[in-house]
Amino acid sequence: MTGQPTPAEASRALREVERRRGESLGSARDSRWVAILFGVAVFALLAAPDFFGQGVESVVNIVFTAVVVLYAVLLRSRRGSAVLGRRTRVRRDAVSPRFALWSRVVILTVMALGIVAAFLPHSSLSFPYARTIAGAVLGAVLIFFGDRLQSALASLAAGAEHGRSGALDGSS
Repeated sequence: MTGQPTPAEASRALREVERRRGESLGSARDSRWVAILFGVAVFALLAAPDFFGQGVESVVNIVFTAVVVLYAVLLRSRRGSAVLGRRTRVRRDAVSPRFALWSRVVILTVMALGIVAAFLPHSSLSFPYARTIAGAVLGAVLIFFGDRLQSALASLAAGAEHGRSGALDGSS
């Protein structure tokens, strides 16, 4: 018996590797309670000034920042990830470098737009409880569609890798 696999065996092995990679990316999701926590936190962050005045905004910002930092710290360890409900951790090489670059660009762009919008005067755009409505919509999206959003991001993160493997097994 030679050490060379047949083309069919090589193709089957590559499909199995891709299937397992997809399973690992798919299992790197947070528990349901994490989506609920962040949905409620986003709603509180945006709605609190409408109900309690602008004075409460700094306290809500500090609490929200603490929740985000705690989440990031928990993601860095195995025990923390287990608390968040993540069974596996995605290796860096499983994420497409193109996705990593574009996700950073999008995040930085959104942050820059948020900073600019915060300092632009917009008194003529007075809409009662606009922040509460935005908080309710964004919170509901996180609560009800958080799992689907994570699945979509995982498939985008692995997108370039899937394209290369499809070319290897002859299916594209």
